Amino acid sequence: VIRVVRKSLDVRKKLPEPRWTYVVDVECAGASLSSRALRAARGFDRSARARHGHEEEAHCRRRRLGPRGPLRGAAARLRRLRRDTDRARASPSSAAAATSAGSWRGASSRRSRTFALARAARARRRRTWSDGKLTTRIGRNSGDVRAVLRTFVRHGAPSEILTQGAPHLGTDGLIGILKSLRGQLTELGVDLRFGTRLLGLETENNESALASRATIHADAVVCAAGHSADDVYDALEAAGAKLEAKPVAVGFRVEHPQSLVNGLAYGDLACRVVTGNSRTDKANLLRHPTDEALSRDSEALLPVAAYRLAADVGDHSIYSFCMCPGGQVVPALTKPSEMVVNGMSYSRRHSLFANAALVVSVATDDPCLDQTKGARRVLAFQRSLERKAALLGGGDYVCPVQRLTDFVDKKAPRQRPPPASSYRLGVREASLHDGLLPDPLADALRAAATGAFERSMPGFVGDDAILHGVETRTSAPLRVVRNAECESVSLKNLYPCGEGAGYAGASCRGRRRARVARAVIG
Repeated sequence: VIRVVRKSLDVRKKLPEPRWTYVVDVECAGASLSSRALRAARGFDRSARARHGHEEEAHCRRRRLGPRGPLRGAAARLRRLRRDTDRARASPSSAAAATSAGSWRGASSRRSRTFALARAARARRRRTWSDGKLTTRIGRNSGDVRAVLRTFVRHGAPSEILTQGAPHLGTDGLIGILKSLRGQLTELGVDLRFGTRLLGLETENNESALASRATIHADAVVCAAGHSADDVYDALEAAGAKLEAKPVAVGFRVEHPQSLVNGLAYGDLACRVVTGNSRTDKANLLRHPTDEALSRDSEALLPVAAYRLAADVGDHSIYSFCMCPGGQVVPALTKPSEMVVNGMSYSRRHSLFANAALVVSVATDDPCLDQTKGARRVLAFQRSLERKAALLGGGDYVCPVQRLTDFVDKKAPRQRPPPASSYRLGVREASLHDGLLPDPLADALRAAATGAFERSMPGFVGDDAILHGVETRTSAPLRVVRNAECESVSLKNLYPCGEGAGYAGASCRGRRRARVARAVIG
């Protein structure tokens, strides 16, 4: 049996043109592949090349037949113990979707519109409102990862994600999936409490329990809050949980016209990108004219282009993060006195713009941190940048922006119309280069942008590139210290996990939460 495991697009510069690469599974009962199976795999490679019109290659993986158990979520594993699940302040995905959709179309005032978006953004950080990138660095073809993908498909995700090299659900695609997952958890006996906020933890004999106006008594508490839940950190610290600072990365969200990124990635073949959105496709054809008659049904189409960049400058790592082709820059603030941005894409990725975080690493001993603030020194640094960005925007949730060319040249904004941006609550040109980031961080960003990034993507630094300030919440700034059994080192029966506890990136959260669930069950 031959099965396609993964299909990905290779656009490395050393190749004469983009190339589709396939990984296939060949299952057999014996220890080695038969010559018939190998011939069949080679035949698959030939047929794939002819069908798509691009150079193709196939990789065969052989493996013995054998059972593979599915990866289950922590809540599902804990249902046997009849645990209550407190989802602090989150709202059902349908409500979040309606709130956000109404916000984009316009509300009675900018203030109400932005708070609606902020609620959606907060929910996004708790994985109830997300861009839906299914990325991982723990083995894209591993049994655990594929079990997660199959779970998404069972709950309504398109089956194509099972074979895509970079599967993506899109913000709009997650609504039905989350409703289905929530329904299954409810059927399994999980008590989801929306509109509920954690006020504190009370302990009996140094054992933890949730404390609120309605106290929840528990033998064990799994804490999996989102990484922007500052009040959860307050509650944990007040209860005696040991916290420690964690490295993060901060910077901006950079936005380019998607048609420019298509050209940088595909060269002369950029005209083959068709999204189905008339404005976006017209802009792409104006930049990359062609006589070919292409539609969304054409077999020679290419997906909207994405990129990944990284460089080291001195002690700092600078890299792109959460790249959103055909996407939008969105607010991710949790307080009106702050300005934080993020990025997202809908499932069709048909926006005029492409955006990505452009960030520089900050170690826990970085000189820019106030070491007197102890475990909260990185958190305090993040929030100070966000307050500065809000002041540069002038308030009213306006986002401060600057052309990347002006940032690298340290030039103040010139008298001209503000640059085009996908950020919908208004932008204001500001001197992001002057005092927003500490000089060593800003200088490292400049060096990487004009050096390694421009060499990799000539044209990356240009007037079309717009920085939006600031991107600070790439990961949690704190870690709740735990032992090898996933239990807090200072509070018995408290099991911190997930992004908010500092133990997961977006790529491996599910696997680690399953490990926590196994530790609780014992």
